[in-house]
Amino acid sequence: MTNWLSRFGCVVALLFGAVTAKANVVGVDTQNFNPITSGLDYVTVHSSKTLEPGIFNLGVFLNYAVNSLPNYENVSNQTRTNVVDTLFSSDLNVGLGLTRNWDAGFSMPQVHAQSVDSDVFRGEFENTGITEFRMNTKLRVWGDPTEGGVALVATMNLNQIEDNPFAGTNPGPTLNFEAVWDRTWGATSASVNLGYRLRDPGDAVVGVPVNPFGDQYIASVGVSHLLASWDTKLIGEVYGSFPAESDQLASDRDLTSAELLVGIKTDIRHNLAFHAGAGTEVIHGTGSPDWRVYTGLNWNFGPVFTKKEDMLVKVDNSKPMEPMSGEGSDPFAGTPSGSERFVAKDVLFAFDSADVNEDFKQLLRRMIAYLDRPPGFKQLVIEGHTDSVGPAEYNLDLSRRRAEAVRQVMIDLGVDGKKVKAVGYGETKPIANNANYQGRARNRRVEFRIYRE
Repeated sequence: MTNWLSRFGCVVALLFGAVTAKANVVGVDTQNFNPITSGLDYVTVHSSKTLEPGIFNLGVFLNYAVNSLPNYENVSNQTRTNVVDTLFSSDLNVGLGLTRNWDAGFSMPQVHAQSVDSDVFRGEFENTGITEFRMNTKLRVWGDPTEGGVALVATMNLNQIEDNPFAGTNPGPTLNFEAVWDRTWGATSASVNLGYRLRDPGDAVVGVPVNPFGDQYIASVGVSHLLASWDTKLIGEVYGSFPAESDQLASDRDLTSAELLVGIKTDIRHNLAFHAGAGTEVIHGTGSPDWRVYTGLNWNFGPVFTKKEDMLVKVDNSKPMEPMSGEGSDPFAGTPSGSERFVAKDVLFAFDSADVNEDFKQLLRRMIAYLDRPPGFKQLVIEGHTDSVGPAEYNLDLSRRRAEAVRQVMIDLGVDGKKVKAVGYGETKPIANNANYQGRARNRRVEFRIYRE
């Protein structure tokens, strides 16, 4: 036991004793690539969507930037093909849905390697390691995940770089406040983020020709288009910042930065997405790279907490499915009407299978008791639906097999088979956006349409 504890202590010391980066004349404020923690929709741009309650997102991104370190002398011969410096870094992200319309996240960016090939006075890290801790939270205040809406985002950055000239000595936290608007038109979505970065800088680092950054305005725009047949989203983003006040040691142009990013997000599995892309500066300012390439993974799982009655909800045909009416309550409460619709969520079958799980069988027994309530029913239509991941023909067949499997279970439990019809629609009738994990989970469903006497 002592041996094991000793080894564990060494690992902890290696991970946490030498992870804080030291800066010479560069800081994390010069790195603009900050992937979002929810993993929803874009790379660095927020949408109004939030992670659903109990849903976790784990993300890891790697990025390689060329000519992004600050240059404190006027070097007119630098070009995109003339590599003067490189920076290799990563972001480890965790996101969690807390309640409906509210989530939170944590990020840990880290510098792994750099190279500087320049005789001029140039910014660089003294050593590698963790550069900051970022905590964020998002609250959706209007709209729904299908069409878009409005959200508010707050982020707190805790600098972990010693002698960071852009933060100063002993700085306080940096706070970011953003308003988010987004909209979806079929397979195409757009989002706009506008905000303010409130800084609490420390004293200037002695011997460095840089003042700590002051407050900034921040803005970003994202556009995406889903290629459903390829299970791939095309993403374009522009993000940047500019000073809220001038600095005596730097022009506003030096303190203003903007970058264009173009990439793809493709679904490897229902809950695993792969990112890849490249970026370049739009405005040449401190920290804007001549070019950058990135890659990343987002893995979603959960919910880690939910209510069993949420497996099935009763939906009013005159209203959209989101928000799902009746969630958190008994779906079989009330008096049966002439035409009713129930939606069962994606907790019904084993992965890539038509085998009905035991929890769903228990729910079907309650459904049968509800069917028998006066005035009885004349027909039950069971519809199978899938998301867009995988070939359309396969999804159509899977939806039919799942609907038929549910029909057979209900017949085995005593329902008159002549009154029950099973149909499959595959991916042709989505009720949510297939472009993210949560939308796909809503689209993988079974619907029950009850027609009364």
